[in-house]
Amino acid sequence: MTAHPSLKLTYFDLRARAEATRLALTIGGIPFEDHRVARSEWPELKKKTPFGQLPVLTVDGKTQIAQSHGVLRYAGALAGLYPTADALKAALVDQIVLQLEDMNGVIFSRSFANDEEKMAARRAIAEKTFPDMFAAMDAVIAKHTGGKWCVGDSMTVADISLYVFVTIMKTGVWDGIPATLADSYAHVMRVFNGVASHPKVIEWEAAHRK
Repeated sequence: MTAHPSLKLTYFDLRARAEATRLALTIGGIPFEDHRVARSEWPELKKKTPFGQLPVLTVDGKTQIAQSHGVLRYAGALAGLYPTADALKAALVDQIVLQLEDMNGVIFSRSFANDEEKMAARRAIAEKTFPDMFAAMDAVIAKHTGGKWCVGDSMTVADISLYVFVTIMKTGVWDGIPATLADSYAHVMRVFNGVASHPKVIEWEAAHRK
């Protein structure tokens, strides 16, 4: 049996930037402590993190990894969901994950504007920005897929990241962004449904649905 490092993943009690890592570790059968921080705890904890941000993954009780993409890559490597032996495939996985990071950035760049400005920005996102970004992603997935996944013929952290992004969108939490906006992109939705139907993802969602 392979010995895994002791892992503690620290983030708030929401999906956002830690959920893809949680799912990657779960799918890969890697035990981890899912440390969910209350907002009241954060000011004190912030001083103990590398960059004053979450998520943070603590390895063997001593080494901290910060930045969500760095955390996800490490978790994906442990779980067999990141192609560490293939630099080109790894880059193709990264480009999907980082495109989704850009899409998150589009949403949150205006989240703290006043309501009128925020909703005007959201209309533009829903009508132009996200359709363009989803169309580009759909085309990239079509070009580099070997079946139902983003890159090659097996699941990677790119697929998991896409699943998390679309899942959050489908909750309707982003005012002004239709929950069904991704539904017309066949390759995107094929990946989403592939991850959603994984037995460990079904189990995870049932256990953590609020």
